[in-house]
Amino acid sequence: MNFGQDFEKIFFKLSLQKPKYLEAIKKGFYTSEDIDSLHYLATKFYGRFHEAPSAEQMKLLTNKISKQIDPDMVDMIYSSDLKQYDEEWLTSTAEAWIKWRNFDCTLVDTIEYIKSTNVTPENADSIIAKVKTLINDRNSLVFNSDIGLEFFNAEDHKYDETDKFPTPYNFLDRILNGGYDKSGTLTVYVGEQNIGKSIFLANDAAHFVKMGTNTAVITAEMAAYKFMRRIGSNLLTIPMVEYDEKSKNTDYIRRRLENVGDGLTPPGQLFVKQFPTSQATVPDIEAYLKQIEEEKKIKLGAVVIDYINILSNYRNPNSENTYLKIKQIAEDLRAMGVRNHWLIVTATQITRSGYNSTDIGMGDVSESAGLSHTADVMLGIIQDDIMRASYEYWLKVLKIRDGEGKGMKCKLNINYTYMRLTETDETTNSNIHSL
Repeated sequence: MNFGQDFEKIFFKLSLQKPKYLEAIKKGFYTSEDIDSLHYLATKFYGRFHEAPSAEQMKLLTNKISKQIDPDMVDMIYSSDLKQYDEEWLTSTAEAWIKWRNFDCTLVDTIEYIKSTNVTPENADSIIAKVKTLINDRNSLVFNSDIGLEFFNAEDHKYDETDKFPTPYNFLDRILNGGYDKSGTLTVYVGEQNIGKSIFLANDAAHFVKMGTNTAVITAEMAAYKFMRRIGSNLLTIPMVEYDEKSKNTDYIRRRLENVGDGLTPPGQLFVKQFPTSQATVPDIEAYLKQIEEEKKIKLGAVVIDYINILSNYRNPNSENTYLKIKQIAEDLRAMGVRNHWLIVTATQITRSGYNSTDIGMGDVSESAGLSHTADVMLGIIQDDIMRASYEYWLKVLKIRDGEGKGMKCKLNINYTYMRLTETDETTNSNIHSL
């Protein structure tokens, strides 16, 4: 993506009218040294006075630097008429150019950093993490004209049910006033090791697909085909024990796929991707998800991640502080969801003190403080030996950001043949063992 200096002059004039562009680019962005110097002066002026300098002010500023800039160039730039260009074209081109030039400059900086660094087997991982951080920090630009809700605009006070994501459970929808927010939320299932957290995540993915939501599943523990088999058994009504054999018949699977959904709403697309355990970072995941959207020309709505504890923290890759690790990964996941309008659903483990218990609380959650400050919804998965023998779970609301319902529990039935969870009418606010 190459632009001549004539376009650079046009873009600089645009950035004077839209100062957000001034803040989005760094020194060295322009191929013209003169325009790069003018940009630097304009940015410093804006940072101090919160407005772009006028032509006369810019001329005065150029007199204070060692590099001589032709005043006629300043006049020519300021007198440029941007109305001759289509506004939408100019804006989209400028923003694409900003992203590309920042990326281009980042590559140069990265190569210089690598050349100046002595790479050893001991520091290779930390250097790779540093490079990923460098790229992510400098290229996470979002050009958004949304100014948010205006309090004194009566229209902005209306509640829009279309901004909600129905959950797989009616009792949870009631608590959440219709479901998860589509603006981007982080939901975390909490349970002991091997209790079936992946079953809950797979059940959620199947639910999202049935309701027409494009969904991506990231697994850092289970092989992709194994996770997709669980979702396939649920959606296609194929017993798990028969799935491997049935899936050999492509025509049979194709017929089953044609019947997914209720016949009214087309099912959402589903993508399942395995990342190496303890190596996948949030930037890695986000890059993959953006790749899906770009290549498939779709908008994802839900992202299911199995699970948060075995992701890698790119911010502090060598830290042994698990509290900090989980806290920062949770923050990055939620930020990713808000930034892209994706619902994020993941899971974490409880401490051993909560194993085989008839009830759990936030005190049983590994690194509970770090998660509880970030997650919008936390749901406890409860199953003791008696419930396991009866094919039952309790699902408990451990944390909810907005609304009442903390402590609410609902009994679920599990059908292991098709990996389906079914909500019952049995709910309670009291301790389960008191029923």
